[in-house]
Amino acid sequence: MRGTRLALFVAILLAAIMTLVGQGRLAPASSAILSEHELEEINAMSAQDQVMRLLERTINHYSGASEQFGKRANGWLGKIRTTPELTNLSNVAYFSDDLRVRSAALEVWRIEAGFRTSPEVVDQIIGAAEASPERKYFFLSQLGILGNRGMQPQKVFDTLMLHVHDPDRNIRSGAINGLAMLGTENTIAPLLEIFHSDTSSDLRERAACDLADSGMLSRELRKKAVPELIRFSQEPDLDQTTKKWVYQALREITQQQIGDDPSAWLAWYGRHGPAAR
Repeated sequence: MRGTRLALFVAILLAAIMTLVGQGRLAPASSAILSEHELEEINAMSAQDQVMRLLERTINHYSGASEQFGKRANGWLGKIRTTPELTNLSNVAYFSDDLRVRSAALEVWRIEAGFRTSPEVVDQIIGAAEASPERKYFFLSQLGILGNRGMQPQKVFDTLMLHVHDPDRNIRSGAINGLAMLGTENTIAPLLEIFHSDTSSDLRERAACDLADSGMLSRELRKKAVPELIRFSQEPDLDQTTKKWVYQALREITQQQIGDDPSAWLAWYGRHGPAAR
């Protein structure tokens, strides 16, 4: 838990710095481009140090860093060890406001797990998940990562959907995590259904966060959840905690500072939704 809090603090600090730069309150110290000289330096590093340097540069939006990260990732397989420093840095990347930076975090977790990006690996993980129920959370999460990397995304989605109603809460949690990391448009409907109806309040909250801010959905895709979230806000029997998360998700996605008022949200959507265009 302390490591996660530290990662969140660093992520907030980095976001604040980028905001200050955007407002002209900080003067950039360099061109933020991965230079030829630095690439030569990186090439001479160990795989572990390459990951750390390129992940840090990707988080700081250095031009060329995310591309270098993607090119080198499979070459790092079997050469990377999990350390507190790498864990903190990958957590910071996963909470970035830039999907390219979040993608680098997924690559770190895939490399640490030892999985190559190939369609065959998807089939192997599906088999491993069935053979090892006690590790299903891990395998379902890795399926989401590989699907996000373009490896059989529809098969990954179909497999995750087999587990979203599993009686075992931990397996459902793995399926939700996999859907969040997959980040395709067809994940929105099941995340909404989980948010609305799962028996675990923790999993409902997790699905809400995955729709509003966490995971790999783009900002444009998140907006597709708005009509159903507004419908949730109109339900008189929805429990108050879940309804609070509905309003929080709506504000996060739309960036509209509207209160916990279903009529106000319905009126706003009437003015700004697709039918109003």
